Amino acid sequence: MALHKDDLALLLKMDRRQFLAAMAAASGTLAFGGSALADTTVNWVGWQGYDEPLKIGSFLKDNGIALATTYINTNEEIITRLQAGGAGQIDFITIYYGHIPILIAADLIEPIDESKVSGIADIFPEFLNVETIRKDGKLYAVPFSWGTLSMVYDPAATAKPTSWKDALKDDVKGKVAMVDDMTGLLATWSPIVTGAKIATRLTMDELKKTIDFLITVKKNHARTFSASYGEAVDLFARGEVVTSVIGWDAMVGFAAAKNKVLDFVVPEEGAMVFMDTLAIPKGAPNRDLAYKLLSQSISPEGQKQIADALTQAIITKAALPLVDEKNKKIYQYDNLPKLFEKARFYPFWPIEPEGDFVTHAQVMEEYQRFLKA
Repeated sequence: MALHKDDLALLLKMDRRQFLAAMAAASGTLAFGGSALADTTVNWVGWQGYDEPLKIGSFLKDNGIALATTYINTNEEIITRLQAGGAGQIDFITIYYGHIPILIAADLIEPIDESKVSGIADIFPEFLNVETIRKDGKLYAVPFSWGTLSMVYDPAATAKPTSWKDALKDDVKGKVAMVDDMTGLLATWSPIVTGAKIATRLTMDELKKTIDFLITVKKNHARTFSASYGEAVDLFARGEVVTSVIGWDAMVGFAAAKNKVLDFVVPEEGAMVFMDTLAIPKGAPNRDLAYKLLSQSISPEGQKQIADALTQAIITKAALPLVDEKNKKIYQYDNLPKLFEKARFYPFWPIEPEGDFVTHAQVMEEYQRFLKA
């Protein structure tokens, strides 16, 4: 059964986002009017900071672009905007890869013409070949940045962990960071709690068992429940926590800016990989310029910008000579095949009923029980 656009509003009720929203100094507003000084206003919607590759050098001026940016706090805001009339007005979006199937099902984004994307051949295959961003042989989103939801710890305060279960030991009780990341928490812990082979394919019983477990961790092990990864970094910086039941490798870089040394590890049980992508909405009024934005965003210079300014991971080997050693140490680009032996991309939660597995809507509903506990 096909998913109708109107059904999405019932399925999507804000769930999470990582540190970028917390980093934002101010939120943007959507302005579909343009600058009188530019030839064409191009409307861009996404995470603050992800527009920075477009602002370097003379790219905008050379292409006659007045960039109108709208910054978001959740991925779901993009879907809401497109449903509410943004399709046909918005030219370009940045969004978590897991939401691409929802956008495809609702006919809200266009297939990518790969021949119009300069540098696409240089993208690491581990990211370009992820099934979630493709359908029926067509590519619908281009990788932009990625990371692992790894186990972050303070090497000066605790031994290097080898298992996620090390965060449950008595010697770190009450000193554990826990972040509000629905999919991240469930993908990390459901295989451990239930033995599920695919963390985003759970029965209702498995989901409830995992939620029950996370409630116990929240009440008995976590120092507090952080709204963002940024808050968790602050806890580490103040010495209030020494390890985590969910983390993000970029936290190491964020902590360094606060003169705090952290490290991370992908435990023996594995870790979830996330990826943010670039897509072109259906009916984009300035499609040719949208492709120019796309190519600039994944260019070596554009990728260097997000690596330097946001401590983000790059997705193209062409940018490697430009990235500093700190970024390379965090993301281990020269060892991606080994990393992906334990770090995994999971398919998005089922949008519609799929056998005995819970749907995205059911996961969000059950997660509310965890939030309220």
